[in-house]
Amino acid sequence: MMARCLAGTLLGFPLAAALLALALQLLPDRGAAFLIPALILLFPLWTGVMAGAYMFRSGPRAWLVLGAANTLAFLALWAGRHVGS
Repeated sequence: MMARCLAGTLLGFPLAAALLALALQLLPDRGAAFLIPALILLFPLWTGVMAGAYMFRSGPRAWLVLGAANTLAFLALWAGRHVGS
């Protein structure tokens, strides 16, 4: 139980941040108008990931899946910035 809690807490924040950064990157207008709403959505998204970590059967599985999701999200963020320029 504690392993799932830590996985959701420690890996959920960067995952939520990367997903919101991807959403901001995909918007056609990258102005500051969408930055404040995205920052407001960070906490509920992080809370959702933390709650979703309890759906895994075990702690190691939660660490594995959330770690893989972080890797994919940050690779997509990196690719979006380097391929687009």
